Amino acid sequence: MLAARDRVLLEGPLGAGKSTFARALIQSCGVSQPAEGSPTFAIAHEYMGRSVEVIHVDFYRLRSEAEITETGIDEYFWSRDAIVIAEWASLFPGFEKALLKPRDTSGKILKVDMGFESDPTLRSVRITQL
Repeated sequence: MLAARDRVLLEGPLGAGKSTFARALIQSCGVSQPAEGSPTFAIAHEYMGRSVEVIHVDFYRLRSEAEITETGIDEYFWSRDAIVIAEWASLFPGFEKALLKPRDTSGKILKVDMGFESDPTLRSVRITQL
């Protein structure tokens, strides 16, 4: 079960199902409104679950690590008592490395690697707690 300050990093190629996985995860957190699509264009969507806020972030359109700070996305990870689901954090290795450093107030960090199978209707999913 996810809790405030937990972070879920979704990785995989385009079309692997990261946003679909995120929508299902958002609903499992008790969000009553339908989860919006990928926040690729909005960069982040915020939801209120049963007992915790859920934030879905997509790094795909960002061009630099400086833009992470300029847009305030870093505050989701460091300052918010929310579950943060992030797509494509690995595009910014410095930021991703900072996320993985242990912090006293941090929740758990899960990495979800998704990929394609030979059957186009199937996906591989590997979840690792970092």
